[in-house]
Amino acid sequence: VLVGPANADLAVPPPRYLRQALDKVGLNSGSFRWGLIARGLYRSRKVIFFLFDQQANTPKIVVKMTRGSEFNYRLENEFLGLSVLKEKGVGDAEVLPQPVFLEHHGGLALMGQTVIEGTPFQKQTNKTADCPYANIALNWLIDLSVKTADPLAATPQQVARGLNDLYMQFASIYKLSQEERTFLERQLLTLQTGKAPLPTVFQHGDPGTWNVLITQSGRPAFLDWEASEPKGMPLWDLIYFLRSYCVGAARAQGVMDGQAGFEQQFLQNSALSDLVVKTFERYCEAIDLPRVYWEPLFYTCWMHRALKEATRLTGSKLEKANYLGLLRLCIAQRQSPTLTRLFD
Repeated sequence: VLVGPANADLAVPPPRYLRQALDKVGLNSGSFRWGLIARGLYRSRKVIFFLFDQQANTPKIVVKMTRGSEFNYRLENEFLGLSVLKEKGVGDAEVLPQPVFLEHHGGLALMGQTVIEGTPFQKQTNKTADCPYANIALNWLIDLSVKTADPLAATPQQVARGLNDLYMQFASIYKLSQEERTFLERQLLTLQTGKAPLPTVFQHGDPGTWNVLITQSGRPAFLDWEASEPKGMPLWDLIYFLRSYCVGAARAQGVMDGQAGFEQQFLQNSALSDLVVKTFERYCEAIDLPRVYWEPLFYTCWMHRALKEATRLTGSKLEKANYLGLLRLCIAQRQSPTLTRLFD
């Protein structure tokens, strides 16, 4: 549903709480045309307001509003993350949403941010290893980590304790074989006994190819920072993006199963697996990440993803969880060409 001056009989102002939020940050609420979308019935879905300058065809500000207070943390976290990036001078208004306001109305969070104009990455990419848009997106993720890397934020032991807590939750939810338990516990032990610094980085948290636009000037713009973490894990964003890109490339070649596509393009010898290895190594060199931590971070990334996925699954669906299957595949294929090149 869109409401605004374009419909002559519906010259309705934005809701009062939205006008007050805009006025509070010095924006004249009366100067905007507006519209809203409220899709679906699920409480996890957000109400989205679009604010347009009077003569503009594209919105200037987008405002997200939760439907249930239990989801407020998502918008609160996104506002915090974007504010931290702005303070650090990471990105600019062309490629990074700028935080405008965070308010609450009736116990529900509403968060305003600037709109990024661009074309979806998935419509621009040619899904090959030499795709210029894929490479600039990877470069942007590397640059994000370089600019925010902090080798003193946590010791390897502190990181290991946090990941061990996640592992205990993971192991209580999913039925793991003894081999899988032993393997994952060995990865955590490697972190626990690490001597070299393990830098934290600012983590986007959900940098799949679906969350990227390509701007008119050809730059990558990552959207949806609700899962961001200012002191996050290195490598996780990079390999998550690479995984989504490899799966998309496999589907373009007719391999529709996500795990089969990941195995073909990421784990086995391919032009994309060469890109994976080279980008992985370039990332680690750029932030001075010791090689001993590469393998534990790779496997705990998928463990963390499977744990997040578990919040949306129940009963028998747990054993069919996508990221559980991916983690198991990587453990079973740990002698695959790509993982051997990276970790042996």
